[in-house]
Amino acid sequence: MNTGILMLWGVWDTIYQRCTRLRYIDKGNNIFRIVLLRYRGEPLVTTDQRVICHGDLILKLHIHNYYFATQCKGVKDDLRVALLLRHHIMRSLPQLAAYLDGHEERDRIKGVVGTTMLHKGVKPLGFSISDVPMTWFFRYKRWYLRLMVRLIHPDGKRRIERWDREMPLKRVYMSKEELLRRYLPRQPEPAGDRQ
Repeated sequence: MNTGILMLWGVWDTIYQRCTRLRYIDKGNNIFRIVLLRYRGEPLVTTDQRVICHGDLILKLHIHNYYFATQCKGVKDDLRVALLLRHHIMRSLPQLAAYLDGHEERDRIKGVVGTTMLHKGVKPLGFSISDVPMTWFFRYKRWYLRLMVRLIHPDGKRRIERWDREMPLKRVYMSKEELLRRYLPRQPEPAGDRQ
């Protein structure tokens, strides 16, 4: 990525952060930013058969695109970008689980929900995937994410058409229980409790 574009994006990202309710889980070490809000959409059935309904409290997931772009600077290979993204997600999920587990609204939060074009390979991580309605908001979101792909991807401009066909905008989500079961670090049992 052009260094000048990256610097401008960093300025914009700082302004955007200050103007939104997005919160860092661990700034500079976690690829997710989150916001606590009420879910607005159709019911979502998770992999463990729990249901996130309209009005339920959720953590809305946002991939920190600027942070990821800085990590990809100088990477030219498609596969390496994909592997780098997976590495950051895998490293970030336990921190996300710990954040949710310690949240003051923990008992009321039903799960985590995000919207992304980068949904290939998320099912083995515990996420479910569904289509999003193409409302004006999701059309804008799709345009914005396409811009991010164009900026981040080493061959962005020529890849947009293929990504549009193969990676449409999707909703990805996971129940709180599944997130904690998979990613919350387990505390060792006291020695006296072991059989």
